[in-house]
Amino acid sequence: MAPEADYRLGQAVVPSHYDIEIEPDLDVASFIGTVGIDVEIREVTSRIVLNAIELELHDATVVVGDAVYSAVVSLDDESERATLTLDSELPIGAARISIGFRGTLNDDLRGFYRSVYTTDEGVEKTIATTQFEATDARRAFPCWDQPDFKATYTVTLIVQDGLMAVSNAAEIARETLESGNVKVSFAETMKMSTYLVAFIVGELEATDPLDVDGTPLRIIAPPGNMHLTPFALDMGAHALRYFSAYYDIPYPGDKLDMVAIPDFSFGAMENLGCITYRETALLLDAEKATHTEAQRVADVISHEIAHMWFGDLVTMKWWNGIWLNEAFATFAEMKCVDAYKPEWKRWLSFSGFRAMSQETDALGATRPVELTVESPEEANAMFDVLTYQKGSSVLRMIEQYLGQDVFRAGVTRYLKTHAYSNTDTPDLWAALEAESGEPVGQIMDTWIFQGGYPRVTVSANGDHYTLSQEQFRFLGQGEKTWLVPLLYRSSDGEDRVVLGGDPVSIEAGEDLVVNAGGEGFYRVKYEGDLAEGVVARLADLDPIERYSVVSDSFAYVLAGDLRADDFLLLVSNLTDEEELDVWAAVLSGLGELDRVASSSDREAMQNFVTGLVSQKADELGWAVGDGESDRRRALRGLLLKSLGNLGNDRGTIEMARTVFASADDVDPEIADAALMIVAANGAVSDFDGFIESSEEADDPQSKIKYLRAATQIPDTAAAERMFAMVLDGTIRSQDAFWVVALLLGNRETGAFIWELVMENWDATVASMPVLNVRRMLDLIQYRSEPDVAASIMEWFETHEIPSGEKHVAQKMEQLQVRVALRERESSRLAQTLKTSPLQGYGR
Repeated sequence: MAPEADYRLGQAVVPSHYDIEIEPDLDVASFIGTVGIDVEIREVTSRIVLNAIELELHDATVVVGDAVYSAVVSLDDESERATLTLDSELPIGAARISIGFRGTLNDDLRGFYRSVYTTDEGVEKTIATTQFEATDARRAFPCWDQPDFKATYTVTLIVQDGLMAVSNAAEIARETLESGNVKVSFAETMKMSTYLVAFIVGELEATDPLDVDGTPLRIIAPPGNMHLTPFALDMGAHALRYFSAYYDIPYPGDKLDMVAIPDFSFGAMENLGCITYRETALLLDAEKATHTEAQRVADVISHEIAHMWFGDLVTMKWWNGIWLNEAFATFAEMKCVDAYKPEWKRWLSFSGFRAMSQETDALGATRPVELTVESPEEANAMFDVLTYQKGSSVLRMIEQYLGQDVFRAGVTRYLKTHAYSNTDTPDLWAALEAESGEPVGQIMDTWIFQGGYPRVTVSANGDHYTLSQEQFRFLGQGEKTWLVPLLYRSSDGEDRVVLGGDPVSIEAGEDLVVNAGGEGFYRVKYEGDLAEGVVARLADLDPIERYSVVSDSFAYVLAGDLRADDFLLLVSNLTDEEELDVWAAVLSGLGELDRVASSSDREAMQNFVTGLVSQKADELGWAVGDGESDRRRALRGLLLKSLGNLGNDRGTIEMARTVFASADDVDPEIADAALMIVAANGAVSDFDGFIESSEEADDPQSKIKYLRAATQIPDTAAAERMFAMVLDGTIRSQDAFWVVALLLGNRETGAFIWELVMENWDATVASMPVLNVRRMLDLIQYRSEPDVAASIMEWFETHEIPSGEKHVAQKMEQLQVRVALRERESSRLAQTLKTSPLQGYGR
């Protein structure tokens, strides 16, 4: 790999302002444009180097005062650079560069690209839209395409009459040209990085602007979707007000448009004033949506609006710091949604995010949250569970240790100090230290600059307790230590301590809880009678603490430190559990054990699940009571799905089929449960109905829901048809990765699909955006059948995935963990279940 300097542009010429004019031709999928760039020449030079790729550049000139210099343009595709060479040297001082360019509206969902939708009349329409993060602005116009070259931008779009044109700033002028096209001019933006520039052209509709304390807010989408915008408008208005208050800084743009794009590789993109979204992350039928679907829209909107300050106003200097942008926005979205809907208990459900990242971080193939990034490919690889979920989890941990008010004051200090500029990670720690007086940098560096996390062991020692730490790993041993900002409580009160490499002694009551509040990014192991005491007091723990006990216990099962039957003993104490997320943790563990049970032994596992879940499921029933909360309705859906699919309860399956076939309006959670039960117990004969329902659905969540159902049919003929729809483009490229992932993760058909993937490797990779290819492996760890697992690991010894080297290594290690789980537990778990029914596990 080339050194970082090979990818970073020098400081001899620095831009301050861009005037961009672009004219897209949607009919032929091309665009032409010009860019004028105000720069400062800092060193005498006859060469100017900037970024450009997939563009034809022409008519390049440099103006210095009254002198005009013509430049010869050369392009280097490998380095993604353009060099302007002049006959004479340019003096130090101000200059103006002008370049003409032309390019293609690509189908790769990056740079300036095509997105297509079909009207109700069956007419296909094209949108031209942008996605520039991390390093793809250079595919739309020549520029200094790295985050530390901040500048202001004035965008002008020349479009066909009747098309909407949108960019980062407010529209300020409109002129009809002799050609009949319309020239749309936008105001100058604030100083920002190139990856935040956006422009969109197409037949689109917009809501009337909603005035949010002086900021006009609109939702923009393909025609026919305005009925799906009220939730996003309400959430967007809340988020604008919430973050303006939280940061104590006014919104930095002059307007905010949130735009639904039919083809979009990410979930959303935080372009200042012009946030783009995958349709499922913005448009919502609130009457038909499940709790999970509504929460996701709220989460994503909050995440992107949080970025308007943390990421856009203040930006990392280089891509090694992308974790701070994304981790903080993930942390901030939780706070915003929690303030919007406190009854959703968003910090409790955040426990699932933390557990997700802890699984990856317990691997030998983990990485530090922040590490050296050199190439664009390495920058793209940073968008993963460690950047988002681990990063946000450790920020939550230090916030809880410092106190929310102190943490917030530090964030505000950081943003006000560095507004319109770029930062490194230590800048945030310095602001938090200034407000708290605590050694934040010293503590947090141990979490950010090394991968992994600790297990804290708690042992009784006379009249006090001893806390010690060791690195937690699924496979092998680790030698790292951390400075753990640890909270604990008992009937004697609450306290905190920083646990380092040496054990510490604390005093507390007999009902000690370590990791009080459950927000620490570490696991806890109680020795001897202390463990029994925690289990006996499960019902008295806070829900997040209870979640942590379950999550920690199953992690120990995966590591081979705890037998699976001990996990069953633990969860048998939770038949009366009321919290959705605790049940989710329980059923996730049971689902993993079900996957390693042989087909002949599954009935015993199913009986255990049915015995565990039935009491609460029967209490909730199939009918919604008056005034039920969203979370209680979601719990009903989760337990019904678990009874039907994990428990194979025949009565539940038959009821699901009745509900699914009914024309009556049904609660969304019940309808979703019925659909997924029917799918998981269905046949190829159900396939066409699911696909037809997806095509006819009038909201994006339902379209996706029926596609997901089609992947769950336990029939190889159905799976083969679904896979063929990926290869022939029937499945949108943006959705191809998760469709393949679900097919590979299907217990019954996944091994068959893996054979098809190998046979059609090049076509499979080509079916999805390059940045999403690695995500098709998201569930590959569940192919733990020894022969299939061996085939997978052998395959990836010779086949690479773009930006996927680390992800593949992690997935192969997760697969090894499941293979080992199968070897340890398959036979002994079956024997235990057959000889010890549920009542033997604490009922």
